[in-house]
Amino acid sequence: MPSYTEELDRSRPGALRVACLLSAGLLLAFSALDRSLAPHAFLPLLAIRIGAVLLLLLCWRWTRTGPGLLVAASAVAVTAGTIEWALVITGGAGSPYLFSMMLVQAGVSILLPMRAIEAALLNVEILAVALAPMALLQGQERALTHVAGSYLACMAVISVAGAFVQDRLRRREHQTRAEFARHFGLLNLGTLAGGLAHELSNPLNAIGLQVEMLARDPSSTTKRVDRLLGSVARMRDILEAMRNGARVSSGERRQVDLAHEVDLAFTLIEGKLRSRATLVRAYAELPPVFCQPTLLGQVLVNLLSNAADAVAGRPHPRIALRVRREDEQALVEVEDNGPGVPEELREQIFQPFFSTKGDSGNGLGLWISSEIARVHGGSLSVAKGPSGGALFRLALPIDARTVEGAEAERAAQA
Repeated sequence: MPSYTEELDRSRPGALRVACLLSAGLLLAFSALDRSLAPHAFLPLLAIRIGAVLLLLLCWRWTRTGPGLLVAASAVAVTAGTIEWALVITGGAGSPYLFSMMLVQAGVSILLPMRAIEAALLNVEILAVALAPMALLQGQERALTHVAGSYLACMAVISVAGAFVQDRLRRREHQTRAEFARHFGLLNLGTLAGGLAHELSNPLNAIGLQVEMLARDPSSTTKRVDRLLGSVARMRDILEAMRNGARVSSGERRQVDLAHEVDLAFTLIEGKLRSRATLVRAYAELPPVFCQPTLLGQVLVNLLSNAADAVAGRPHPRIALRVRREDEQALVEVEDNGPGVPEELREQIFQPFFSTKGDSGNGLGLWISSEIARVHGGSLSVAKGPSGGALFRLALPIDARTVEGAEAERAAQA
């Protein structure tokens, strides 16, 4: 599975967008307190708050492209700076806005997924913004500054400790999911190994038959050799697909041909599929996707195996397998004409240990598959198909680099 750092980087943009919008709303809401505490400065403070909201909206847009920590530091600077203006105008170190600054510190550890060292850097930034102007005060105000500084320093310690605890919990969750994925991969391998002998028996029988026929009629060498080579190629395909599925510990990501990966998954359980249903395959041309082939193969095998189970015993069983593009996503659709998934269960089936197969299911397949799709920046969903059965849709983002490379290559050829 992707590393913890990769998962952390992917989760930050969404959390930062929520934090920016929440901060913007709270800054505007506190203008009502300005009216009560500093009526003489209400309009200047309102102008400052509106400016801060606009800057936070810019940070909100920047989350899509900018480095996560830099965007967080900018949003924190805008929020803390706005509060500092209100704090100085409404009484300095004795202002009730001091508690608003502590809310910013709490938000750092609660809203933003980050490591303890990153939370510490943001808290140092908050302390610098909050205490630098008050350090210039004299007399009793200076004594209040020391009190305010001690409050903020204690809150900084709590904020960093909270970020540390959250970071440990996220790491443990990541390790647990990685372990589940590994065990699920081994479980898949055990299931596939049981059918490997059957998958290889057909081409082996064909080879034996062709050799026997060749021994009886040596003059038919050309025709027999072609059929022998076809059976050997079939065995090679099965072993290649099995070997790809066996690399459960590989974490390498690379550009892959989605249609080819679908074919490999299909090869592994072709015997099970063909014995249970009519198969329809349709592959559209699309750019490569950037993913880990092992994990992708686990998802595809699981979806195809589920489809085969769903149509078992049904009249005129049919499974459709499609690969196509929709906007900037590559889609793999597995549709069957089985009983389908009731609408009220379409969210639950992606939860761990929930199964519609009774004792024959472990409730992990679709959950692991949806997690694999999520960590690749995609999604796994289910809907009602045109035939009334289940339509599972795996959506993966098309790597922008592959699109740019393909366009550059076409331009060079032109």
